[in-house]
Amino acid sequence: PNKLLLISGDHFNGLFVRNLGVFYYPMLDAALHTTEEDWNNRQTVYLQSVAYALGVFAKNPQLTTTIVSMGPYSATCVNFYAYPSDSMYGILYALAALSGHETANPYNYGRNRHILDTNLATSHLIKQYRDTLIALYESYQNKVIDEQTGLIKRGLHLSGAKDITRRSSSFYDNVIYWKTTQLAMTLGLISTDKKYLTKLKKQIIETFWLPDEGYFMEDLSDEGIHRKYYSSDWLIVLATGFLDPLDTQESHYYKRSVDYIQREKIDQPFAIKYQQDTRAHRQFLPVRLAVASYGGDAIWSFWGMEYIKTLVLLYRLTGNKTYKQTAKYHIDKYEINMVKNSGFPEVYDPQGKLLQTPFYRSIRQTGWVIGFEQARQMYRTICE
Repeated sequence: PNKLLLISGDHFNGLFVRNLGVFYYPMLDAALHTTEEDWNNRQTVYLQSVAYALGVFAKNPQLTTTIVSMGPYSATCVNFYAYPSDSMYGILYALAALSGHETANPYNYGRNRHILDTNLATSHLIKQYRDTLIALYESYQNKVIDEQTGLIKRGLHLSGAKDITRRSSSFYDNVIYWKTTQLAMTLGLISTDKKYLTKLKKQIIETFWLPDEGYFMEDLSDEGIHRKYYSSDWLIVLATGFLDPLDTQESHYYKRSVDYIQREKIDQPFAIKYQQDTRAHRQFLPVRLAVASYGGDAIWSFWGMEYIKTLVLLYRLTGNKTYKQTAKYHIDKYEINMVKNSGFPEVYDPQGKLLQTPFYRSIRQTGWVIGFEQARQMYRTICE
């Protein structure tokens, strides 16, 4: 808490605003077995980080992927590598979670062990920055949405969690827009319109779901459509609640996607690669030259945790022991690697070793480890 900001770790010392809603969304999981001191620290640093982001964007009213502190009273805003699809989401999710409107206890997998103490402070933040939040949301919506299709503009490149790759109206970005809009309604920033959310959700599913193949198409670029590209950041549907794995009407999207992942060995040697191949030509030049597999067939620990949680919840729904056994396999793999690497690395190479090239080395110690804590706790609660 005395360092103020929630950072990714190691050499990434700026505030990647998406962290507040994507990579760090388990921050306030009250079902975790943790100390009261740790719980209080989590609340404090989460609250500090979103308050800092709001203060910066109130003075610089244009969303960016990253805020870099330049001293006690100054900061600079930068984009890696384009306008962000998920910074608005990160801010709104953090505010909703800190005020008790969103739960970080996925599908109530276990009883809460801690009490949220940030409701009042967060309500003050929302009130203080209401005009800023409304302006940021409206600017974001106008920037990204095609009024004719209702989806993310196809000709606009956005930086999301997979910001190293050039995409056109990706599934991830569309789901993030849906959830961001839902959160804006929840927090009273825009009028509530459940019919709009229902219609948008249906449109996204119908546009991206490939029924014959059994997965969501990565994006709407000509190449992506022609080659029917897959990407593991479809798993954002779990954290956002876009699709409920315990709902019999929606669980088949998870089941069939898991079948595809396993058939194509995307979760081997452990979970999970973005895709089967590198697709270096889709990445920005610096990434392509420095570490081509980074946004391709490298193994990303955060998405691996989302995959494990999916398996655990599918076991809870179906009782199929294969899901439980597969989840245990991946948890065990991560436990071994965490000891070996003295941390929870951001990304591994396709063979399961710490990703490193002459120009880049993976973050070795990252706070994303809270996703592992949550995945393991979910397994222990539901499967043991």
